[in-house]
Amino acid sequence: MKFISNLTSQHIARYPNLELKDLYKLLHQSALGANHANATDDVLEKAFNLELNNLTETHVEPAIDPISPDGKIARIHLRSYLAQDYSKENLLSAFIQTTKNETGSREKLKKFCSCLKDLSAANQLPFSPEETEIFVNDIESKDYPILRHSDGFKKEYEPSYRIVHLDFLQLTKLGNP
Repeated sequence: MKFISNLTSQHIARYPNLELKDLYKLLHQSALGANHANATDDVLEKAFNLELNNLTETHVEPAIDPISPDGKIARIHLRSYLAQDYSKENLLSAFIQTTKNETGSREKLKKFCSCLKDLSAANQLPFSPEETEIFVNDIESKDYPILRHSDGFKKEYEPSYRIVHLDFLQLTKLGNP
């Protein structure tokens, strides 16, 4: 539970107006990686390039944001990553490899969601224990679906990242071989 406590508190501090579904999305990505992005390489590349072309300056985030207990799965925040002159081609390649790599399990996600209930009961989340219990029970009854960020989160923070297994990411700065 300590890992989930640390992860959620970091994200609550960074995104004070997040909703329960945003925390759940974080835990889903932490437990299962990027397996949900099951499109062809061409589709993933087109979506990636479209997103890059529409980036705006907003919230400051770390370029590499580890989100799994072993530190191997991370959100790579596009704005910060590109601002540090890292290769977008390397990121796209790592993302595509990550989508094809089976990581994690629903059992791990179930444990992470149980931790959400415990954290809420201990007043470590900005959500009531009742609200958290209802949310987690609903998610469980739907077999832990993939969710999008809440509308409020998207509007306020304009999330733009890729989930990457760090073993696949070569951190090469532009202009460096």
